[in-house]
Amino acid sequence: MFRILLIALPLAIGALPAAAQGQMAQQCATFGEAQYRKLSPSIDRVTALDFPPPALERVESKAGSQAVTAALTLRGKLTYRNGPPFETQFVCLLDSQYRPLFFYALPTLATRSAPTPTTRGTPAPPPPTDKAVLPLGQVATAPEVPRQPLPASAVRLRGLVRDLGGRLQLLPCDGAPLTLEDRTPDQELTRALRELTAGKEGRPMFVEVYGSREVGLGAGIAALELRRAAVETAGCRERFDQREWIAVGNDPSWRLEVTARDLVLSVLGGASAQRVAHTGAQRQDGTIMYTAAEAPEPVILIDERRCVDSQSGSLFAYSIQIKNEGRAMAGCAAHNPAMPAP
Repeated sequence: MFRILLIALPLAIGALPAAAQGQMAQQCATFGEAQYRKLSPSIDRVTALDFPPPALERVESKAGSQAVTAALTLRGKLTYRNGPPFETQFVCLLDSQYRPLFFYALPTLATRSAPTPTTRGTPAPPPPTDKAVLPLGQVATAPEVPRQPLPASAVRLRGLVRDLGGRLQLLPCDGAPLTLEDRTPDQELTRALRELTAGKEGRPMFVEVYGSREVGLGAGIAALELRRAAVETAGCRERFDQREWIAVGNDPSWRLEVTARDLVLSVLGGASAQRVAHTGAQRQDGTIMYTAAEAPEPVILIDERRCVDSQSGSLFAYSIQIKNEGRAMAGCAAHNPAMPAP
């Protein structure tokens, strides 16, 4: 529901009193809070902040089958029940009566130069902790690509990319086809498309990117940061439901699913899937850690580092390490796109 792409060019909108926009922001925050709580019980509140003041744009677009006539961008605070709050920007899509239709978060970029760190493919040193930590596992590496600062207006997009006669096209998961300009460093998106599709023109590749809207006649989307790329995936049909993370690895093949309450680990050739309650996400030195609630293992460490699946070649924005039953495993992780970026 939150994977919405605003493709219409903003038009001038009649100025509303500051108090009216503030009240609209509060209504949007209340609406968004209810939506986020359905996704994860770990979320407590969504609060609209007074500064900077919210910005209202008129748009002419659709989100699914519903007409969108305005978008309100506001600064807000997301509070967790068992974790520190953080501030980010939210977008609230409105109908013709200025009632909230959809609500989603923009990535927080003010405190870092780019979503993915410069060091890529190599697991970060484990955070200081008195709990068991992982020996470094074997993670496929990705080519070193220098990162560029991104504008605060960059949004997370998902869809299918095709090369149509030397021109890129993006078919968003919720929208009509758009022309796509590859502005990723060293044209990483174009290179991934060529490698994963074996250079077959027109063959689609699923992507998650940070991008920005272009302006002018026939404008499309500029891809600024590639976050995920794959051809062997469900793509837009992929369902996270209540899962916050989905991770995969090889040697042996395994899959991990993490919800707000528990984690489920399945290993090929092993016993039945292992379901374990966890104590909640802990953040230390940029690493997200999950530990079992009633046992020393499993231990999960997730880092925002480029990761490439060694079998499929799929590219991910997060690497993951797991210690379970005395064995260390490493792989790649995808985050629920309907939830605020961690």
